[in-house]
Amino acid sequence: MHRLYPLPPEPIDAAHAASRQRAPHADRPWVMLNMVASIDGAAAIDGVSGGLSSEPDKAMFGALRAQADTILVGARTANAERYRPARRSGARIAVVSGSLSVDPDLPLFSQPPDPPAAPLPLVVTTVGADCDAAERLADRAELVRAGTDSVDLPASLRHLGSLGARVVLCEGGPALNASLLAADLVDEVNLTHAPLAVATDAPRIASAPGGGSPAAAPRAFALEQVIAHDDVLFVRWVRSRH
Repeated sequence: MHRLYPLPPEPIDAAHAASRQRAPHADRPWVMLNMVASIDGAAAIDGVSGGLSSEPDKAMFGALRAQADTILVGARTANAERYRPARRSGARIAVVSGSLSVDPDLPLFSQPPDPPAAPLPLVVTTVGADCDAAERLADRAELVRAGTDSVDLPASLRHLGSLGARVVLCEGGPALNASLLAADLVDEVNLTHAPLAVATDAPRIASAPGGGSPAAAPRAFALEQVIAHDDVLFVRWVRSRH
C-alpha cells in the first residue's frame, strides 16, 4: 500500500492506513462507515459484496474492525453475508432490525462466543417488534428497543455509548447507511473503490429500499486520506462540522 494523499507518498500497511484519532461525542460514539463499491457505484454483485472485495480490501476491513468497539450492521446485510462473531477484533456486533427479520440461525447467534465470557450480540429493534421473533432470539442475543415505527438511531447510539462503545463501525447495508447519513450521525466514511464496472441496478453504498432516500440536506465531508494498492483505491472522508 502507498499513501497518495496527504503527500509525500509512503509505503504503509493496512493497520497504519486505518489508524487515526477517533474521539466520541458527548452524547454518542464516533461513527464510521466502511463500504466497497465498483467504479460505477455498485455496492454489491448478486446481493453481496464478496464479488467486489479483494485481499487489500479484506486487509483494510480487518484493520478498521480492530479500531471499533461495536460493529453495526443492518439485518438484510447480516442475513445475506451470513454474519459471524467478530472473533479477531473482539468488537461486539449489533444488528439493526426494526421488524426483527434477522435470521436467528445466523452463525453470529448460533456459534458459541469466543471467548466464552464475551457478551451476546445485540439486536437493535423497535418497541413494538414481533414478540414471536423476539422469543426466537432469546438466549442468543440481547435486544435493544429504541423507537416505535422505526429504529431510533440517535437513541440506539446513545445506548451503545452507555455500554462503553467509543467507536462504532457501520458495515451497511445501504438503507442503514442512508438513515445514518440523513440523521447526520456519520463522522467518517471509508470507501474501497474496486477496479470493476458492474453495469447493473445494484444499490449504491447509501440508498433506501425502493430507490428513495430519507429527506436530508447534503452533508459536507473533507478528504483525509487516499491510499493505493495495485488497482484498488482506498479513500477516507471525515465529516466537516465547522
